Amino acid sequence: MFHRYTTVFFLLSIFAISGCQSTQVSSIKEQSLFHDSAFPSANEYAIESPHEIFALNSEAKTFVAKKLMHIEDPIDRMKTLMVSIFDRSDFNLLYDNQANTVAAETFNKRAANCLSMSIMTYSLAKHAGVEVAFQEVDVPEYWTRREGFSLLNGHINLLMSPEEDTGRRFYIKPKGMVVDFYPFVAKKRFPQHEVGKQRVISMFYNNKGADALISQDFDKAYRYLRSAINHDPEFESAWVNLGLLYRMSGHTDWAELAYNKVFSLNDDNLTAWENLAILYQSTGEQEKAEAIREKVETKRNNNPYYQFIRGEEALDAEDFEQALVYFRKAIRINDKKHQFYFGLAKSYAGLGDYTNSRYYLRKARRFADYQDEKQRYQSKLDLLASL
Repeated sequence: MFHRYTTVFFLLSIFAISGCQSTQVSSIKEQSLFHDSAFPSANEYAIESPHEIFALNSEAKTFVAKKLMHIEDPIDRMKTLMVSIFDRSDFNLLYDNQANTVAAETFNKRAANCLSMSIMTYSLAKHAGVEVAFQEVDVPEYWTRREGFSLLNGHINLLMSPEEDTGRRFYIKPKGMVVDFYPFVAKKRFPQHEVGKQRVISMFYNNKGADALISQDFDKAYRYLRSAINHDPEFESAWVNLGLLYRMSGHTDWAELAYNKVFSLNDDNLTAWENLAILYQSTGEQEKAEAIREKVETKRNNNPYYQFIRGEEALDAEDFEQALVYFRKAIRINDKKHQFYFGLAKSYAGLGDYTNSRYYLRKARRFADYQDEKQRYQSKLDLLASL
């Protein structure tokens, strides 16, 4: 698996996708874990500079000038910015989980993933004189699937507050407004903590490195992951992905050292432990691999999203009976998530049991968070009724 931000897993491999900065110095020196000679074409890739990641183009600056700068009250200006971005008739910003773009490109294309949307909104807010900070959200382990890979998703949002108007004799400053582009997380109360731009830059490079890993462009992946680590040596996800890069390119000893670096930062990083088990499996060290897997499995058993992604993987393999087992486990842990019931509905449909499929589609519709989700489930129910 590898890790990516909302932070990739290679079937059984885990990618980590892109928090708080720390001054702790690890016992494992970062530079000793880089191996430039193994990726001779890496420096030929011109990657985005930190300035380019956040820079606005003329169109974006004009948008701010026309939409916001005539509004004198800083609170109204902040609210207008967010209404403009979320109002699809005005800005038409759409979610695209695979689009890792800089602020200017996100503004032009009007479609990006959560991290890129947050970067663009941060830059727009700064240009409009709104105080804004990034926050990393401590979401439970949650995977998505892409091209045969499992991607472990992290999440980030923004905290906005109006810039103080020093011309006023009295000014009551509100606590601020959280801007979150992922509705599921926005409706929950997961812990969150402020992170600096260096961590966000590292997240951006890490995501680009994960994309290159999926394409098996190892030199490009190395360029991005090395840059991610250089900008934030304590960003665990980038180290996990560097270890995966080393394993995929045949450098198993280096991969193990990269995972050990993660453990020196956080000994409870399950993504790194699982990747280490996969590494041991590939080198014939079965007992070590199995011991790690048992440890990881014990810790994950109480995570309904872990059971959910295992069910999705079983569906991909058309093992519908096994998929039922995983989705039922997820529901036993949390029986209020529509995705879990939809998983059961798909599994029963795969087995040709349309009675149970309809039953669980109705359950999914009942627990759906938004009207468009309810309508989507109703459309599937209508389709089943016509069969």
